Amino acid sequence: MSDSLYAPSLYWFAYRYHEGLIIADSHQTLADLAWVQQQYAEVLDPFDVEIGSTWQNGSKSRDFDLLNNPDLKEGRQYEYFEIPAKNLEGFIYPQSLHDSYSLNLNLFRPENLGVDQYPIENLNNLNPQNPQNAQGCFTPPKTPPFGYLGQTLLLTAYLNHPRPAAIADLEPLARTCWQKFFNEENVNTLPQLYRAYEFWGGYLYEYGDPEDDLTVNPYGHLLIWFFFDEQASLNLQKCYWELPELLLYYHKICGSFRQSRDFYQQADQIVNDNEIDLKALNRDYLQNRQQNPLTNEQLTELKQTLKNLLATALKYSQQLRNLEYARNTIAINHRNYLAILDQMEQLAQTPLGALRVFGEKEAVTFQDQITADLNYFRHGSGLLDTAIASIRGLVEIDQAERDRHLQDEIQAIGVGIATGAILASSAGLLTEPWHWPSRDRLLPPHPFLIAVLGSSAIALLTWRWMKRTLNQRRCLKG
Repeated sequence: MSDSLYAPSLYWFAYRYHEGLIIADSHQTLADLAWVQQQYAEVLDPFDVEIGSTWQNGSKSRDFDLLNNPDLKEGRQYEYFEIPAKNLEGFIYPQSLHDSYSLNLNLFRPENLGVDQYPIENLNNLNPQNPQNAQGCFTPPKTPPFGYLGQTLLLTAYLNHPRPAAIADLEPLARTCWQKFFNEENVNTLPQLYRAYEFWGGYLYEYGDPEDDLTVNPYGHLLIWFFFDEQASLNLQKCYWELPELLLYYHKICGSFRQSRDFYQQADQIVNDNEIDLKALNRDYLQNRQQNPLTNEQLTELKQTLKNLLATALKYSQQLRNLEYARNTIAINHRNYLAILDQMEQLAQTPLGALRVFGEKEAVTFQDQITADLNYFRHGSGLLDTAIASIRGLVEIDQAERDRHLQDEIQAIGVGIATGAILASSAGLLTEPWHWPSRDRLLPPHPFLIAVLGSSAIALLTWRWMKRTLNQRRCLKG
């Protein structure tokens, strides 16, 4: 098989939020027009290309072109350029799409099918080094800026031989192309093949798992498309201008799902960290059959546990909210992805099956996964609520028990005071003469005894009457 390509064409799509994100750190900043200009300078400077159009960053619409090309009075504002020294041509087309900046660049070799072979070894000329990145100007940043969504590189080329019957036969060639493009010595450092498609008569190979961020896959989203006739290229030209927006939704969906994995890990960690406290609470208090009121040390411990659980419940709820937000974001961008895909199919007048796979599989699977996560974690939220309610119930029961003991003490003190008052009021009768019972006549009890016994009987009757009255009032209020 030949090691040459024909009419190679490189497409670069990069994205970053410029609004809509909450800045939690003073060092974080959203993208602005200066960032867009810097990105284009970093990829165009190695080719000695300067942008002649003026830049604009204001419009009544949220979707507008960032260039103002004096040579284009109306329509899409892009800038075409030539690099005669390398026999390359291309254009840039920066946009503001909704809440994000979309950076688009095309770099191609103007050749005719079947002539002027382009050696695969020369693909690194399409990705020259710059001071910011020794691996090439189209390599994603090692430290992504705040709000960075990602990038896609699409490399297309004609092959001057019949299309193989098996799509797997050309995968080694596709991987070698990326190896030469990034000037890598070891082909195994590149991301693994994610999926291969038969697309418009050609073969499209996709590298990089949508769930992997740049720490796992530092090369970003890679697509290489081999043509065997001109029809695929003609179809692409019909719907190309919608492709930047389609890939924006792709990266938003993937980015939201990757964020949801962080939220999942944080929520799961919260559950694991509090499992020890919940087990201790269950062992020491909920399953403990002690009858005595809680000690001051136990009340202090429960108070601290309650504070911890309340703080945990707040953080836990925040992670569940973040998961819900990620799912909603994916759902919105999924609908947008399918809507743009429908437009592209109408423009191309042919199905875009390879691009529809993501909308029908990954985008749906991501939402289902987050829904399953939320259903799982809602049980944890209920467990935290139950633990908080249990502690409050324990404290309330203990308080009721303490109130009952206090009431008993008050009653005992009241009885003691009443008894003392009775004795004190009757003490003056002790000086009366005492007469012992005689057979000759029936003598009445001593006045002191009459006073004490009579007062005690009246106090007892009064206490019982008041107790019954208070109980009746409580029943009426209840």
